[in-house]
Amino acid sequence: MLIAHMHGDWNAEMRTLIAGQLKAQVPALNAAGPWGIVNHLHDTLVFGPDIYAQTRTDYANRPADSNLRAVAFVIAPHVEGASLLRNRFETLLDGVITSRVFSDSQSAKLWMQEQLQQPATGNGI
Repeated sequence: MLIAHMHGDWNAEMRTLIAGQLKAQVPALNAAGPWGIVNHLHDTLVFGPDIYAQTRTDYANRPADSNLRAVAFVIAPHVEGASLLRNRFETLLDGVITSRVFSDSQSAKLWMQEQLQQPATGNGI
């Protein structure tokens, strides 16, 4: 399970930098078997539309032999924009990979453990 903590305002350059850092971990994670990502969004959900689009594209374009099974987003109620934008994350990866939004880390991790124990269904959808 890869845990990512995202702080501050996001722009395209920051998202590209972080995505590259996360992708550097992928070969080791794939070699170990099924894995998932728990993304903690700490400060804000107020991003430009390109951030949402690129996130969806990156997950959609993962290699066919990827062992990535699921993605969780942790968005606490106090995060800026949570009341208005949480639903955007609830549907962000529909049809791309199994995903879910949580208000707390523990629930996200428990759900992820369940997902990783499920038989593979092909590309995590």
